[in-house]
Amino acid sequence: MKGRKQRAGGLGESAARMVAVCAVMTALLLAVQCALSLVAGVELVTAFLLVFCYVFGVKYGMITATAFSLLRNFIFGFAPDVIVLYLIYFNACALLFGAMGKRRGYVAEYVCPALVLLLAAGTLALAILGLPVSPLMAARLEVMLWALYAVLVALFVGSVVLLFLGDRARIGREAAVLSALAAFSTVCFTLLSDVITPLFYGWSMDVAIGYFYTGFFAMVPQTLCAAVSVALLFYPLERAFSMALSPAQKKRREALFRARTARKRGGAEQIPPSNDGRTQKDMV
Repeated sequence: MKGRKQRAGGLGESAARMVAVCAVMTALLLAVQCALSLVAGVELVTAFLLVFCYVFGVKYGMITATAFSLLRNFIFGFAPDVIVLYLIYFNACALLFGAMGKRRGYVAEYVCPALVLLLAAGTLALAILGLPVSPLMAARLEVMLWALYAVLVALFVGSVVLLFLGDRARIGREAAVLSALAAFSTVCFTLLSDVITPLFYGWSMDVAIGYFYTGFFAMVPQTLCAAVSVALLFYPLERAFSMALSPAQKKRREALFRARTARKRGGAEQIPPSNDGRTQKDMV
């Protein structure tokens, strides 16, 4: 009976802690978006939520993403298409980056340079071929495309170099991977908006195509901002969020990293035995 009460108390404390952490993170995301809402093309919500999901996992990330997607409407107004867009996009991001933080597989470290190269090739093609927009807007868009292309090339080169440095560059490699996925996710966000908004309002094909082209003026600077902000803020945010982990979460996170390092080295390095058995014995 005593053990059952202790387990129930632990579950209640864990649930209360989860609600508190998600509430604080939701408030932080709302504050970040409000502070930067007047600056066109600049947003840090992606960087903050991405690293939070990477550290705390899928469950914390999806709760925070859902709360943020709904509560932001009290500040910026209720738009059904935006609610649907945010709920789909941010929950998908929470699922992706939360799973990446739990598994920390090496596949993404080799896939992401190819993904960055693909984005860079698409950006270069758009910069050279141009888009059917007004001449005044075309020059501005071309400058943004070339800037994004330069950042993507630098990110690709950095990712390749970090791959050859091994475990010494683990943090840098993780930052490069998440920066690449953040840029790709931002592109997907705009494309998803290009589908949801015309369908919701019943626009004609011509209007939908016009909306698609004008979306580049928001997508390019936001993609550039997402890639740069994640690359620069990953380490300090990861350290700050890791300090907020519970002791049990820190232990699981360290065990995952040790297991991953052992698999990478082919089992050459033995994982030190856990003290859980002795602790449980002492508790009994």
